[in-house]
Amino acid sequence: MTLRRQLLLAISIIFFAVFLGLQTLSVLTTRDYLQQQLASHAQDAATALSRPLEEALVKNDQTLANIQISTLFDRGYYKKIVVLDPAGKVLINKELAGSKDNVPTWMPALFDLQTPAGEAFISSGWRQLGKLIVISHPAYAYEFLWRSMKEMALWMFAMYLVVLGLTVVLLRIILGPLEKIEEVAIAIQAKRFQRIEVVPQTRELKRVVVAMNHMTERISSMLDAEISRADNFRREAFIDKVSGLENRHGFDLRFNHLLSEDGRFESAVIFVFEFDGLKEYNRHYGYQQGDALLADVATVLTEVASKYSHMLGRIGGSSMALVCIDVDQAAMNLLIDALQYRLNQVLLRATRQVSLAAGAVVFGPAQQRGDIFSHADLAIETMRQSGNGQITLTHMEDSEAAMAGSHGWRTMISDALAENRWVLFAQPVMRLQLRQLVHHEVFSRLLDNQGNLVPANQFLPMALRHQLMPEIDQAVVTLILDLLQKNRGSYKSIAVNVSLQSMESKEFCEWLMARLKYSPELAARLSVEISESACAKDHAVTRKFFNTLRTAGVRFGVDHFGLDPHALNFIREVPPDYIKLDGGLVQEVAENENSHAHLRAIVKFAQSLGISLVAQNVETEASLQLLIADQIECGQGFYFGAPEKVIMAAVE
Repeated sequence: MTLRRQLLLAISIIFFAVFLGLQTLSVLTTRDYLQQQLASHAQDAATALSRPLEEALVKNDQTLANIQISTLFDRGYYKKIVVLDPAGKVLINKELAGSKDNVPTWMPALFDLQTPAGEAFISSGWRQLGKLIVISHPAYAYEFLWRSMKEMALWMFAMYLVVLGLTVVLLRIILGPLEKIEEVAIAIQAKRFQRIEVVPQTRELKRVVVAMNHMTERISSMLDAEISRADNFRREAFIDKVSGLENRHGFDLRFNHLLSEDGRFESAVIFVFEFDGLKEYNRHYGYQQGDALLADVATVLTEVASKYSHMLGRIGGSSMALVCIDVDQAAMNLLIDALQYRLNQVLLRATRQVSLAAGAVVFGPAQQRGDIFSHADLAIETMRQSGNGQITLTHMEDSEAAMAGSHGWRTMISDALAENRWVLFAQPVMRLQLRQLVHHEVFSRLLDNQGNLVPANQFLPMALRHQLMPEIDQAVVTLILDLLQKNRGSYKSIAVNVSLQSMESKEFCEWLMARLKYSPELAARLSVEISESACAKDHAVTRKFFNTLRTAGVRFGVDHFGLDPHALNFIREVPPDYIKLDGGLVQEVAENENSHAHLRAIVKFAQSLGISLVAQNVETEASLQLLIADQIECGQGFYFGAPEKVIMAAVE
């Protein structure tokens, strides 16, 4: 129960106790007063009636006596009027049979009103004629008592509502800072560090808020310093100092990673720009002017292609490359026109001594890096020979896609979904120092109609094109949950990659939550991984999906981490449970000191946030020992074991 509810409940109980006390005191006081009034009323009536009865009794006229008594009794204020003769014999007896009290039946039993009798002697001179006894009826007294109780309760209830309303307002003012403190504490637990902007006036709360803000500022400053340090190492390792673009080393790492990651894109275009005459320009005007020209070209490429580019780098002394993924034909034509115009404007300022030769090649995920650059070189040479200065697109032939066709791939994938023709492969993730199993990462492969395995880099691009990734991910996750449930011995916990399309799919997220809601023990054994590129592409979608996973009790990891320049800032916003370092970066560590410094900076940053690190592509003992020395906890690669086919028969 919240503190607010506890305080409101306590105030309500106290108010109820006060109400009972006041009501009881009021009833008892009113009852004593009414009893005195009833006694006085009866005595006054007896005294007043004794005189008229004297005349009737002297004449022995009982009819007249009855009339005189009835005149008073019939008003209903008296319960009983009795006239006795001197010997105590009843001469006249008037008693009200029915009850006139409009009160609850429990009230007379709980609050018994005593009605003392009023007595008066009837005499004529020294002669005693009889005795008159009058008892007042308590009905009107009970009605008055009940009415006063209701009025008291109504006023007390109205006061309670007023006090409760004021208390709620005051608690909101007083406890507001506590709620902010709670929010900040939860945020810190989730590795998000934020300030409390409104400082309360209450001294104790003010001290707590100031202390938490001070702690948050210190941690934020430390994280900012770590991010800045890691970014500096990344720039030293992967950024060209002249152009500000990625250098050849950084571009190659990201380009190789693009081709190796299954399901990353459907189609891509690489632009390779070569600037002929740059050496002569440097010789004539000096290297500073040449560097300034390259910086201007880099600025143009960044500005024009910022909406479409996935990576942009300087891959040689006079060469630059730009990669765009999944851009439609109309946007590509606009991009080519803009690049052509803006680059020519820059080169005109170089007094026409520097000319542009460019090649643009459309490729798919199945192509090899060498083939792509060979086609780009051919396109550049074709532009040089033509002399028209026009950038044209060259399409590489994808033999598999050409044979099957888009419709054929859609049919094959849809059939596999309908018939559940998926094969799972599992690779262990190990704790480096202890050589203990942490979990298995599971990969999926499709079986075609002949029962042959179809590589992911062939069917996933077509699945992306036809928006089938949510269905594929749903089928794979279903198989994994069955595997976790029925084969606990071999696979205690499993990690699986989920695509950006699935994260963006409301239906997939709702299905996943519903599936995990009734299997919380399975959710605790499941880890979902999102690629660094998917996280960087849409922060809002990733953050929402991350919160969905956390709610379900699923662990969250970022895959292929370390190459995107904005990745560290995103990790600070949405801290995952673990980070998987990109395999290309891991393999570079032993050979490139700058890459090694960049990796160490990532390790320190992750340790600051309490995030576990997993190194990919661990292939040798030397690489393993180097990673252990860098305090990386876990690893995955052929050194620990190749992906092995999961025998689904074991889970049926």
